[in-house]
Amino acid sequence: MNLGRAKLILIIVFAGLNLFLAYHLFWPDFGRLTKVAIKIEDLKKTQTVLNENNYFLDASFNRAVQMSDFLTVTPSAKLQQHILMYFIAEGAQIDYGDKIIYFNREGERAVVHSNGLIQIIYEPGLEINANSSLFSKQEIRSNIESVLKEKAVMPEGFFHDYIEEDENGNINFYYYQILNEMPVFTGQMKVVLKEQKIVSVDIYWLDMVEIIPSREMEVISATDALNNLVAELGPSPEPGHIKEVTLGYFSGEYEAEKWEIPPVWRIVLDDHTHYYINAFTGNLEQEGIIPDQLQ
Repeated sequence: MNLGRAKLILIIVFAGLNLFLAYHLFWPDFGRLTKVAIKIEDLKKTQTVLNENNYFLDASFNRAVQMSDFLTVTPSAKLQQHILMYFIAEGAQIDYGDKIIYFNREGERAVVHSNGLIQIIYEPGLEINANSSLFSKQEIRSNIESVLKEKAVMPEGFFHDYIEEDENGNINFYYYQILNEMPVFTGQMKVVLKEQKIVSVDIYWLDMVEIIPSREMEVISATDALNNLVAELGPSPEPGHIKEVTLGYFSGEYEAEKWEIPPVWRIVLDDHTHYYINAFTGNLEQEGIIPDQLQ
């Protein structure tokens, strides 16, 4: 038998075997990850329902089948210790109230609530840059983060969410954290900027206790979430533009050592109202809220 021909046959056989094994090992998961759950006609139907109720979709979202599970979380004791050690090292006076601990030092005060919320107040405020009014919001945010890192209150692993101005003229910078590769909208940091000074920082940070892979299941589609939201809200008196549809986690704040939070679809309108649709049940988790009501 010709040796070159034999080698060619062996190469073809091994290549075929590798393809066979790859197909059976990886194709089921690959198919699950790339399978499109939302067809174009379904998306058009949802857009029609939205428009008929005076809502308009200005956001894109993942149309593929997505899987998730419940997430068990606890308030971050590690982050609390990290922040409070700074105050203690700087000689802060410690006072105790009903379910609250106060750390006071000149120009700074930390208020630690029993549910894990940390509020830090700066008086008269932390300067970020004398000419910050000339900077873009991106540059201002960068300056804010640099100052807070020096003050040991900027958590590792934060992600910028959005910026908005409140009715008092303050500029609020919001951040979220990521757990189990998804954004957690309950775990949040809010930085308030007033007259070019940081006047307060609210931090509610969570640690992941566990996930249970065996409970992982398919979530409802983004179009189902939108349809359910419209069914709950009814027609909008004014045109409402949907700016964001994002899969993440959200729950209320609890006086508990640990609790489970479900995956949700966060739907944000152009007036900054946030809605959270349970990604398993399709129920509205909480009535529409503006960011300042999250704490």
